[in-house]
Amino acid sequence: MQLLKKVKSIEVKRCFVISDYLSHQKYSNKPMRVANKQQYTELLAKAKRIILELPEMMLDMIIKGEWKKRFNIYKTMEWYLGTVKTNEIGVWKRAGGLHLSWTYGSLQETAGFVAQALQENSKKFTRRSKTAIPGIIKNSLSVIQKEKYLFPIVLPGGIMGRKGLKKMKGDIDDGCMRSIALAVNGKKKIKVYIGKKIKSK
Repeated sequence: MQLLKKVKSIEVKRCFVISDYLSHQKYSNKPMRVANKQQYTELLAKAKRIILELPEMMLDMIIKGEWKKRFNIYKTMEWYLGTVKTNEIGVWKRAGGLHLSWTYGSLQETAGFVAQALQENSKKFTRRSKTAIPGIIKNSLSVIQKEKYLFPIVLPGGIMGRKGLKKMKGDIDDGCMRSIALAVNGKKKIKVYIGKKIKSK
């Protein structure tokens, strides 16, 4: 892991809420069906227009309302823009409905299983991940490492989402599908937001 610069907590919260909007469009009365890169770009622009207007207090309410544990953990972190290698972080247990054994080790290992499943059209490759990962590769792969509000969010290993799995340097708290898509496409290092525990005085 490499820390590049410290960032304000509001930037990470914006990142989380924007990426959640893109995935689920829960704050929209008219969800947009994303079938190509242009539509994804339009949806991203819409998400930023809505969410970048919100004060941090409102972002806190959105996160706390549905993910109280995540909100409480975020409060204990100071945040950095950084890079991580795909062999030093892990994804959530069964991320996107992936087979448990595929998520046991590093992101790099998970991507290996997914790449093979894509090639073989494996029946083990099911649920959300089967549509999300190919969709990201098709529609947004060129954007997700250029747009700062789409960077994955990484917490110290063992804090959240990987109970019973191999201990890694860091765990992806948000952005597992994006991270897997990048790793499947050959990325060995990705730009992320890294949370570091605030040292008590």
